[in-house]
Amino acid sequence: MSETALICGHRGFKGKYTENTLYSFDKCYETGATLIETDLWITKDGVLVISHDNNTKRVFCGPNGEVADFDILDSTYDEIKDLQTIETGERLLTFNDVLDWFVHYIKTHDNSNGHKLMLDIKKLNPAKLVKYLIKDLLKVNDDIGWWLHRVILGVWDLGIIKFLNQEGYFQNVFAAGSKNTLGYKQFDIFHISVSWKDSLHYINYNSYVDTLPKDGSVRFKATGVSIIYLLTWSTRFLTKFIPRLKSQRMKLYMWTINTFDQFEYLMNIGKIARISEYGIITDYPQRMMIYRDKHLGFPDSDNEIATEITRLTESIDRYDTENEPATVQLTVKQRIMYLFYKSFNYIGGAKRVTDEELQFDSFVDEDKRQPIKVNKFFLWIFATCQKYGVF
Repeated sequence: MSETALICGHRGFKGKYTENTLYSFDKCYETGATLIETDLWITKDGVLVISHDNNTKRVFCGPNGEVADFDILDSTYDEIKDLQTIETGERLLTFNDVLDWFVHYIKTHDNSNGHKLMLDIKKLNPAKLVKYLIKDLLKVNDDIGWWLHRVILGVWDLGIIKFLNQEGYFQNVFAAGSKNTLGYKQFDIFHISVSWKDSLHYINYNSYVDTLPKDGSVRFKATGVSIIYLLTWSTRFLTKFIPRLKSQRMKLYMWTINTFDQFEYLMNIGKIARISEYGIITDYPQRMMIYRDKHLGFPDSDNEIATEITRLTESIDRYDTENEPATVQLTVKQRIMYLFYKSFNYIGGAKRVTDEELQFDSFVDEDKRQPIKVNKFFLWIFATCQKYGVF
């Protein structure tokens, strides 16, 4: 079990430097944070590039400053390879660029086992992206075992994990791969979640995988959940979801955590619920490192901890907003924000978990792209909130 929370820099050090650049990644690790979260897209001709958005115009421009309005999924790499960041003129990175930088960092820092990359694979991407991802890893270091504890796959679509279990390519790579020094048999795979109820489907999928024949095949499972913090401010999250998470020994991260109160809430859950590993994704890794190392101390005994953290000692005669017995005290502000975001999610109109995903044994077409129909006003609000660090 983790003794303290791990800190992951959101797109590097997004709060201070241009997102998803090598300079931002360097600055993130300089703070002492050991994880970097970044985003992958696949071009029309099969090159993985680093960008949060599938469209380039928010962050990038052409070499002469011209508007760069490209959809990465529908563009060839040659069409976008000369793009650079609007703010600082840093070029659009390929995944290979990041891997070369990462391997060099590890080699020059005592072959660190603690530094990791968390790769956000957005829902619009086809499942074949993960095949190209593995191939890129092996180009840079052909020992798959070297990568297993250093790479985290963040997925929005259960089809990615299903594809890993169905496609023979992965069976060949992982069966032939050398053993991992820390005992990992697969990458950590996190469901990036905007609803803990959606994440239950990943836990159920793990149970389904456990029923498959023991024929020597490598079986991939979800090993963690990375959830927007506003949707954790619910008694049902604490009393219904956390026990299910623990039943699979899964890890828990929250995003995007930029204040001490948000961070402390996760620390309380992780410490008392004894989550196997817990952490935050933050725009300000330096600020969060200071909070963690200087301001978040815990008493030695569980009794003293329970006395401090009153939200975990409330009697069962209280009820939350959904008429469930409340064993956890949440502040009025947290309850209001939870209800606001829950309603906000509903207005967005996107069906996050499809019927196809929930058919655990259904075939995954590696080339198929999942269209997402979301209210445009919802997208604007969400993007604006992210810009100012609310999400």
